[in-house]
Amino acid sequence: MIIDGKKAAADLRSDLKKKVAELKSKYKAVPGLTVILVGEDAPSKIYVKNKEKSAVEVGLKSEVIRYPADIEEKTLIIKIKELNDDKKVSGILVQLPLPKHIDKRKVIETIAHEKDVDGFHPINVGNLSSGYDSSVPCTPLGCSMLLKQVEKNLSGKHAVIIGRSNLNGKPMAQLLLKENCTVTITHSKTKDLKTECLRADIIIAAVGIPKLVKGDWVKKMHL
Repeated sequence: MIIDGKKAAADLRSDLKKKVAELKSKYKAVPGLTVILVGEDAPSKIYVKNKEKSAVEVGLKSEVIRYPADIEEKTLIIKIKELNDDKKVSGILVQLPLPKHIDKRKVIETIAHEKDVDGFHPINVGNLSSGYDSSVPCTPLGCSMLLKQVEKNLSGKHAVIIGRSNLNGKPMAQLLLKENCTVTITHSKTKDLKTECLRADIIIAAVGIPKLVKGDWVKKMHL
């Protein structure tokens, strides 16, 4: 069975469009997403363009603030603080990666955690690991939503996650623990990745390498 991610995304946007319309009707205000893009990184420009398109499609107020790669860190920090205080801005997203002269951690921690769309702020990370409500990075959240289309009850399943990044692997583990899965996190130093995968009911590859998981790494299912 192949999960149709494009259909799932379209259905989600349709649902969000209705919810945004309800918010507009009830509060007479339009939720706003502001994205900050620093530099000319080609993949980042594509990601931001897609985010802007999706935001507009569901009825959000979308704003993209673009800065040259040589922007001073303090200028970026000042702008984030202004957006934190702007009641018209519901969410803030600083597109990564940032130029090397800018402290990524400082930037992430400057964003108000309640406006942190990416879920990278330490408060959101801590809330997620504690099982509390929080913003969640979009990739693991999307994986979780797609997974539950196939199997609504994940309780007791053994999940193997390949990758331990803060963007994907670690938050994915927290989401699956919340579903009462038994979770194994593997990475580049794991000695026998194939054996670990063969024990799994669920395998999630979060390392950005196509076709990493081979067919004989997946155990046969008995339906």
